[in-house]
Amino acid sequence: MAFTPIVARDGNNASQSMAALQDLAGVNYSQVGMDSTQQTFRASASFTPLATAALALVTIQGSASKTVRIKRLLMGGVSTALADTLFRLTRLSVIGTGGTAVAPTIAKNDTSTGTATAVVQHYTTAAQSTGTVVSALSHWRQFTATATTPATAYTNPTYQIFPECGVGGQSLVLRGVADFLQIENFNAGNLPAGTVLEYVVEWVEDAS
Repeated sequence: MAFTPIVARDGNNASQSMAALQDLAGVNYSQVGMDSTQQTFRASASFTPLATAALALVTIQGSASKTVRIKRLLMGGVSTALADTLFRLTRLSVIGTGGTAVAPTIAKNDTSTGTATAVVQHYTTAAQSTGTVVSALSHWRQFTATATTPATAYTNPTYQIFPECGVGGQSLVLRGVADFLQIENFNAGNLPAGTVLEYVVEWVEDAS
């Protein structure tokens, strides 16, 4: 099956294209489902952050040419011993400084998709300051299991930051290169010893 447009007229009698699926007989039917033809991207990495408190860990920068809609954010990790750390998701107007930025390779959910214009980075080696915070979007306790096979306790350390509890709704929208989202350590102290974090960011880009 493939996506093919159906042309319809709106209230102003102007032609508009509607996404539809086409079966093997070439018959169109309305698209109903979770899938779409939106240009969808993912960035993911595993990294060792600097353990300093009040530290920026991952940033997502908006685009100069597209509207960026964050669909999903996940984070997990391990540490030397079982630990529970407070993290925060914020919106920034100015990114921080000081850290060693690493940009993972951006993947496309559909290989026919164009080039991503949003920028995702995580920070290693040096402390990245938290920047100018516009608002806090979420706080959560991130559990990290032991790096070796735990003898007494274990839980899945991956946490879905957004959407919380897996319930979809409005995306987190970034408009312009001065619009950022950031995941940061909001703990009163340093990150647990031996912390290694992993994350996934999924987003779509459009011309709205």
